[in-house]
Amino acid sequence: MLSEPGAFRLWLALMVVLHHFTRFEFGKAPVLVFFTLSGFWIHRVWKARYSQTRDPYLTFVVSRWWRLAPIMLFASALTFAVMFAIGSDSLPVALSQPLRQAASGLFFVGYAGMPVRPVGPAWSLDIEMQFYLVAPLLAIIVQRISWILTLLFGYMAFAFGLAFMPGVVLTSFLLFFVIGMTAAEHQWRPSPRTAIFCMRLAIILTIAILLSPWRFDMLNEHGENWQVFNILLAALLLPIALATSERVGDRIDGALGDHSYVVYLIHWPAILVFRHYDWGGAGGYIAAGLGLLLVVGTVSYAAWRWIDAPINRMRATWVASRRVGEI
Repeated sequence: MLSEPGAFRLWLALMVVLHHFTRFEFGKAPVLVFFTLSGFWIHRVWKARYSQTRDPYLTFVVSRWWRLAPIMLFASALTFAVMFAIGSDSLPVALSQPLRQAASGLFFVGYAGMPVRPVGPAWSLDIEMQFYLVAPLLAIIVQRISWILTLLFGYMAFAFGLAFMPGVVLTSFLLFFVIGMTAAEHQWRPSPRTAIFCMRLAIILTIAILLSPWRFDMLNEHGENWQVFNILLAALLLPIALATSERVGDRIDGALGDHSYVVYLIHWPAILVFRHYDWGGAGGYIAAGLGLLLVVGTVSYAAWRWIDAPINRMRATWVASRRVGEI
């Protein structure tokens, strides 16, 4: 099942959900893989679709914002409602800068640097939008220089960012986007055997560390090596991510892929509720977690069916109408 592109993306999103429920720090690895897949698909659609439209850069940026914004706005409204209902201590801080909160929540850029991010996972949308703003330029670079120089460029941007612009900014993650773009340009496809082997190795490695004395060091955000572990885990997941990228899923798989983004954001209000209350021991926490997951699944499906899917069809129609030669 994970060999299908949509199912694989949903599995990555569920890894993030599990990370937030358990607090085991393996949630950054799926995000890094998402960034790689984003680089892959953005490079492809820019060349095949957006570059063939009127005002291609404007069309591209508006279309990508349009893809992200509706569910983000819904998730933000739902999160603020939950924060108010449970009396979250973070709510007054979040409301203390209403204009900044509204602007960053609507246009994404700057969201990762907010004192309080109501929708916790949405920090990655800030990085995505920063990438979208420069992706057409990056596409030209990737097409005109060798893959070695491309990856070197990505690594140098990564090293420069860590040295001079530390924090949650594009340079800290650019290498993963560039890997995806390079794979698309040069048609890199890991063999199925390699992809499956690396996938199994990632699962075995995660279980082994969970059972080892180094669990805190590798799987806790206060540990010394959790970032190293997440980068290694992402590297092991990249072969299967790139292997699935060429497959064309059916309608159901496409819906699963769309759900990955919806679940990624919509689960956050449930996390706030889960962390706010004392559920009375392990059994209570398991029961609460399962119940909240059921709610997340129901709300996510409704949001996909009545918000995400119809608006996305409108977006696709608008982009198609702007193709050169279309009336």
